[in-house]
Amino acid sequence: MYSAILLDEKSQLKLEKLAEDIKVNGVRLPMLVRDNGWKMYNHHMTISMGSLPEHLKQYLDTIHKLDVTHIGISDKAVAVRVVGFDSKNKIPHVTVAVNIKGGGKPFDSNKIENWTTIDTIIKLSGAVKELQ
Repeated sequence: MYSAILLDEKSQLKLEKLAEDIKVNGVRLPMLVRDNGWKMYNHHMTISMGSLPEHLKQYLDTIHKLDVTHIGISDKAVAVRVVGFDSKNKIPHVTVAVNIKGGGKPFDSNKIENWTTIDTIIKLSGAVKELQ
């Protein structure tokens, strides 16, 4: 089980649109997904592993806003850094895509070291959930 902000469909579509312009080693992300074994995620921002921390239980099933401020890229994952809600992760983020063919896993978003500020903040929203 883990707790997360589960992104609504509109927010997932915003991240898909953003992904159209992201390049990994000079190759646009949609091409990597289509031809080179990457998988899109755009699903959630992890709050914590396990159930919600006690001080956040009051927010279960409520809608919250997240602001995308940075894009992070590695050979194994692409993620966006977000602000707006607590997370146990050192850098709160949403995993955008993972290089499955190259051995990547969604967890590899936690290992991204290079983050680039985006010009215009992107607004996302989703519900606080406990997920299996």
